[in-house]
Amino acid sequence: MKLKNIIALALCLVLALSMVACGGNADKPANDTTTAGKPDNTTTPAPVDQDTTTAAPVVDDTTPAQDTTTAPYEGGTTDPAAADTTPAETTPVAPLAPIDYDDLSDAEKAALKAVMPATLPDNSTYEIVSRTMCFDRGAEDYFVEGNSKGSVSFVDDLNGAVYGQAIKFAAKADSNDARGEIQVAPFEDVLTQNCKGVLFYVDFSNVIPTGEADKMCASVTINTNDIRAQGPEKATGSGIGYYYTGTEWVQTSNINACRMLIPDNFAGWIYIPASSFYDKNASAGVGEVFGDIFVVNMRCYTDGYVYSTDNYIIFDEITFVK
Repeated sequence: MKLKNIIALALCLVLALSMVACGGNADKPANDTTTAGKPDNTTTPAPVDQDTTTAAPVVDDTTPAQDTTTAPYEGGTTDPAAADTTPAETTPVAPLAPIDYDDLSDAEKAALKAVMPATLPDNSTYEIVSRTMCFDRGAEDYFVEGNSKGSVSFVDDLNGAVYGQAIKFAAKADSNDARGEIQVAPFEDVLTQNCKGVLFYVDFSNVIPTGEADKMCASVTINTNDIRAQGPEKATGSGIGYYYTGTEWVQTSNINACRMLIPDNFAGWIYIPASSFYDKNASAGVGEVFGDIFVVNMRCYTDGYVYSTDNYIIFDEITFVK
């Protein structure tokens, strides 16, 4: 009997516990086995469609729409605002051509001829074909480079030019103790075909000689250094040139590359025939006359003096003749 009582008591206890457990979940639906959502008053509202894009800018209603642009000018035919913002010159001005011999008046031609030798060294007369490097309008016609370009100026006949204007530069390089040298490019190319030589004026009266004999020299080259007065053999002494004393021509030659020997402090005309020029592109002498050579630029060489920025050299009227 005792064992039956114990079993009965155990069954009663299990039944009681079972009823308590069922009673605690009696109000909960079967699908509440998952986590419940947040109450409505804590749920974040879904974003409004237009908030997902950038809002349109707010227009300031206090400013009239037309105030956002410049009001039309009504004071006359010219708008001053436009004049302030538009350059006065909208198209580049074409460079002037160098003043050629044919552009001179009869009186000017006579004045130029009066300061030039009447004949060439062979006693022949000559015609002026091109005054490409006459320098008459100075910086309007020429672009200058070279180691003395910083000292370059253009001077009139009261300050060293033989006629019109001349180019003047220091007897020293800009940045070191070296000879004065400039490269001058006219804004127009000039054909030198059939010209038999180059005639030019130099003034070395304002330099101090080194004291060594046979050192002062000058020359011009064509197309920078492409065509130089070095003679057909491209050797010292093979390029023949002449300087004019005022009464006669005196023969000279190249003593350093293309540079022609001249007397100390010489001021006057130098003539170099085409036959003394060597064309490095053709690897040959030019011949008796120049061919179809367009003068792109010329280099003016000097040497044989004490280098000083207080002293200066003048080149003028670099002229092609036939």
